[in-house]
Amino acid sequence: MADVPRTNAPDEAYSHLIDRILSEDSVEVALAHGARALAQIGAADVVALFIIEGSECVLQAWHPPDPEIRERHEVRFRAAVDVLCGRGPGPGADAASAGEAPQTLPLVAAGRTIGAICLSGGAGAPGRVADLPLARRLAGALACVAAAHRERCRSSAMQREYERWFKKLDEQVRVLERERQKFSAIVHQSDSEVFVTDPAQLIRWTNNVLASNPPSGHEGASWIGLGCRAVCSRLDDPEAPPECGTCPVAQSLKKNAVVHHEFMRSNHDEPRMLYLSALPIKGPDGLPHEVLVMIQDLSDLKVLRRSESRYRLLFERSAKAIVMVEPASRRVVLANPMARRMTGHPADTLVGLILDDLHAPAEWARLAERYGRGFAEGNLAPFECRVRARDGEELLATVSGTRYDLDGQEVAMLEFQDVTETRRVEQALRDAEERLRSVVANAPVILFAVDETGIFTLSEGQGLATLGLAPGEVVGRSVFEMYADHPGILENIRGALAGEERIDTVDLGLISFETWLSPLRGPDGVPRGLIGVSTDITQRRRLEDQLRQAQKMEAIGCLAGGVAHDFNNLLAAIMGHGELMMRRLDASHPLHRHAEAIQKAATRGAMLTRQLLAFSRKEVLAPRVLDVHLAVAELEEMLRRLIGEHIELVIVLGDRPLHVRADRGQIEQVIMNLAVNARDAMGGGGVLTIEVAHVDLAGTPGDKARPAGPYVVVSVTDTGCGMEAVTVSRIFEPFFTTKDQGKGTGLGLSTVYGIVEQSHGYVEVESAPGAGTSFKVFLPRVDEAVGVSGTEGTGPIATRGSETMLLAEDEPALRAMAREALQNEGYTVLEASNGVEALAAAAAHRGPLHLLITDVVMPQMGGGELAQRLQAERPGIKVLFMSGYTDDAVIRQGVSEATSTFLQKPFTIAAFARKVRETLDGSATPAAREDSPPARAA
Repeated sequence: MADVPRTNAPDEAYSHLIDRILSEDSVEVALAHGARALAQIGAADVVALFIIEGSECVLQAWHPPDPEIRERHEVRFRAAVDVLCGRGPGPGADAASAGEAPQTLPLVAAGRTIGAICLSGGAGAPGRVADLPLARRLAGALACVAAAHRERCRSSAMQREYERWFKKLDEQVRVLERERQKFSAIVHQSDSEVFVTDPAQLIRWTNNVLASNPPSGHEGASWIGLGCRAVCSRLDDPEAPPECGTCPVAQSLKKNAVVHHEFMRSNHDEPRMLYLSALPIKGPDGLPHEVLVMIQDLSDLKVLRRSESRYRLLFERSAKAIVMVEPASRRVVLANPMARRMTGHPADTLVGLILDDLHAPAEWARLAERYGRGFAEGNLAPFECRVRARDGEELLATVSGTRYDLDGQEVAMLEFQDVTETRRVEQALRDAEERLRSVVANAPVILFAVDETGIFTLSEGQGLATLGLAPGEVVGRSVFEMYADHPGILENIRGALAGEERIDTVDLGLISFETWLSPLRGPDGVPRGLIGVSTDITQRRRLEDQLRQAQKMEAIGCLAGGVAHDFNNLLAAIMGHGELMMRRLDASHPLHRHAEAIQKAATRGAMLTRQLLAFSRKEVLAPRVLDVHLAVAELEEMLRRLIGEHIELVIVLGDRPLHVRADRGQIEQVIMNLAVNARDAMGGGGVLTIEVAHVDLAGTPGDKARPAGPYVVVSVTDTGCGMEAVTVSRIFEPFFTTKDQGKGTGLGLSTVYGIVEQSHGYVEVESAPGAGTSFKVFLPRVDEAVGVSGTEGTGPIATRGSETMLLAEDEPALRAMAREALQNEGYTVLEASNGVEALAAAAAHRGPLHLLITDVVMPQMGGGELAQRLQAERPGIKVLFMSGYTDDAVIRQGVSEATSTFLQKPFTIAAFARKVRETLDGSATPAAREDSPPARAA
């Protein structure tokens, strides 16, 4: 691995390093890379990474990877890691305290500390490594790698556990199948006649022996469906019961127990003894569902021994643990090999134990009465219990029992089936199902399923609350009926039921959902329904709309500012040359009137650009602390004249001053523009209410457009025609107007928007057709005292002088006008078209330079850089900035300096000359603005 960059290297290099670590397949290699990178970032001699699982260190990496270094530092590093992870000082803490404490940095993933980084040594260490952003970023990446490694290990272990469970189940199923095959083979190969009857005593199954002996007179016929008496009638037994109600089969069904009966049968005058056994076949409820009937010919000892051998085989090979217990003493008298394997007791030990020993004391106390009742009745219904093995381990098993004759001794035959693994797997499956159900129920989405006919079969998720539905409420209802008024939804449903995946946005009233539909296919691949997930994206769409509106307004503002910049240069030249022409022409000269018309037109253009600059928030303000109550009160007379007598003006003011920091002229323009718009909306008369109040907003976290805090609210409300929502969404766009052509420029409300935004406030609008309109202007309230404006001379201001100044302006017409105006006042002027030429002109001039007059935005070198370099060469020079576009970092830096002032284009020659004189005399306020004539409301 190449050396990582030092801490002052570009962030791209570290991003590349982190990406490499995150993409490394081997976690050991990734940690080794991280250790080496941290050693270089933290200027450390030794770096160790420890990954902790519980109280054990499961993974670690060292740099340098030297075993001797590791042996020397490991105890000290591990002690520091124990302290960092909250486990307190571990073994070796005393030895660790003898050395220098290493720097530590935790590895945190998902809010848990999963390890730590330790650094030691390094004379050039740049302080605490935990304070280095690059080290924290790298530690986060290493924590992600380690957490992913741990999750992979856990997933692998869980997979192996599940595989073991399912293997166990499969083995048990295979054992059961083998035992079934063994039983089938034994029964079919038996010399006995065997058949199975149902509770109606109709034969349902026979073995090969009985099947080969069809009913008398029915060669080739089957026993299936005949009554079991058809078999008994063949025995030719005079003692056979006359009716089925007293036969062994009926008794076995009634008693739910094994019933035996002997028959005598003649075979060619040779008596034969037949032994009939009726064994109930019990269901899960413990009741007999069928009866297995075996008819054995006990006359032949060889047959008897062969039968005994086969039953012994069943006993020995059974997959169940079979234990024969003497009911009175509960002593085990016989057990099969599976019982020995289940309990862990050898044969000589297991036989002789009492039944109590196979259960823990608490478990036996629970089961004693049940066992006793089953022994007394001769039948023990199946139930679950815990069997204690020899080593103390407890197994979960099902047990059932029946009375049995063992060599003339009546015993209880108990059959234990180990279901420990089965129940464990079942519980794991239930837990997994419950976790999935919990995730679905608590997810902020709607999860639903529909069958092939359009009926809801599933409806879950917290998103249902937004529709006023409860989980499962629509299950059983038809989607085609519920959304009959939404053809778009039904079209997507039909497409998904036809086998297509669909993703679409659905609007249900004011709520918007992004819905994903996927078909559910049967084993044959044919769609049998669909599953869908709907996510509420109402808030996201609302934020996207707000973002688009903000981007649109920002783009329009940039365009307006750019247009105003170029137009202001032209207007400044027009106004200046017009004023020069008027000075040279007598008032009676025929051209004087034309020059005056040019001057007035240029002044109107200046008002338009002023409004554009206000909207685009690119005008330099002269903010002062002012009382909004006083400002509104002083406007009352002007507002009454402005709105006319047909409109009633109501002004509501509070009983205490409300101060804001703003440009007073612009705040007055906001109120006048809103009043004019209200007047135009009330052509037939009405009431205009202006109210000033204060409010404390709690705000919403992350809402930068409306931060929390105290505000002064200026409300302008009219009773006019109102506006529709579409109109309200566009009212702040420049040049958008609802007035007839020639009755407005469309800049009134855009100017309001720009002024309020530039004053760090915001505007809210409420309007509806026929219900009037209310504008609320929120301005941040301050607790400072009202500021006092600078002194303004009442008498004429001298503008002439004899100083030398450097004029830098890239617009030729404006530069020529400014040069002539300055020369007319007696000044010596050096001129240049950009900053480079201005520096050259200053270097060529041997005499003093008293003032630099410069445009801000110029080719090759702007005014800000020019001012800085010239002031470094000539420390005493003063600077006057000019610009028609003032949202520039260089301008704001320049006007903030005590030796710099600013003049907004366009300007009159008189204002220009006065500002030059004030700057030279040091009486001009930095960043002061020579206001153009007040802009009227559009």
